Amino acid sequence: MYVKVINPATHGKAAYNNSGSSAQTLNYLKQEAGKDGKEAAFFGAEKDGISAAELMQNIDNNVKGLRADDAKFYSLVISPSSDELTHIGNSEAKLKAYTREVMEHYAENFKLKNGRTLASEDLVWGATIHQDRSYRGNDPEVDAGTAKAGEKRPGLQTHIHVIVSARDTEQKITLNPTGRRDRFNLVEWQKVAGKQFENKFGYTAQEREKVQQKQRDASRDAARAARIGERVEGINMLVPKEQQLAPQRVQKIAEDREYDKSFYRMLSRVEGRAREGLPIDNAYQLLSTGREQPEQQQGATATLRALQQVLRSGSGQDKQTESLAEKKGHHKDELDIEM
Repeated sequence: MYVKVINPATHGKAAYNNSGSSAQTLNYLKQEAGKDGKEAAFFGAEKDGISAAELMQNIDNNVKGLRADDAKFYSLVISPSSDELTHIGNSEAKLKAYTREVMEHYAENFKLKNGRTLASEDLVWGATIHQDRSYRGNDPEVDAGTAKAGEKRPGLQTHIHVIVSARDTEQKITLNPTGRRDRFNLVEWQKVAGKQFENKFGYTAQEREKVQQKQRDASRDAARAARIGERVEGINMLVPKEQQLAPQRVQKIAEDREYDKSFYRMLSRVEGRAREGLPIDNAYQLLSTGREQPEQQQGATATLRALQQVLRSGSGQDKQTESLAEKKGHHKDELDIEM
């Protein structure tokens, strides 16, 4: 079972851009369904026969509390192997039932405060089944000349596309499956999805059908440490002496977190603040936990930032600064997960 979250920054299709309306993504999914000779029909947690227009309205109206450049929704792909599809007779009904279970665990997989858990009904989502896939220009078969880009792949290629809002139904919680591991463990969700298929349909997965997690190459740790040292040195050149970071402490945090994506995202956030002349007094907190400092400290920090902005402006007037949100896409120092 192959289950993934599409990254619009690296997938190569503008159709999956998720910073605005879901219209573009849903239109793309409709067009792809049309290639199967079928009218696109979406289904959700409770019902079938959802139109693209209805789903778009549901997703686009569920964005309260999100900033303009925040992700408004996420695109997921659930793709059984040909053997798995054969095992269930390529049954659309079974695939729908399975998708609903996968989305139930998607909701449960988010770790919230006070141990609270979500259920599928706390999500705004819809899915559609596509029967065919086509060769892409960079596929090995195309490179070898045995297939042409755009040609349909042979055999069973049925897969499910899911579009799910980045906010819960009450529009109080932001749900990001690509963020911190302690908020949503992507690999765990993928593994459970495979087990759900096996348990539900009595299937024994082959090794190639299981999630293969890429192991960290420890031989690269020395190079990672050197690069982190350079970045810390650059940060320290931009901030007052009293806010400079201790390189050894930053290195220890990186080692303890096993050089995970969250560490590098937070390091980039600290760098951004340093370039803007903003305080980085919570840098160790960010790097260690992936979270901002405790709420009671944020008011004082915000006041200090505002004062520094005034001093930097020279005129005492407010200036617009670029967003310090986490950058989209992969950083070169991040580890990746291969399926």
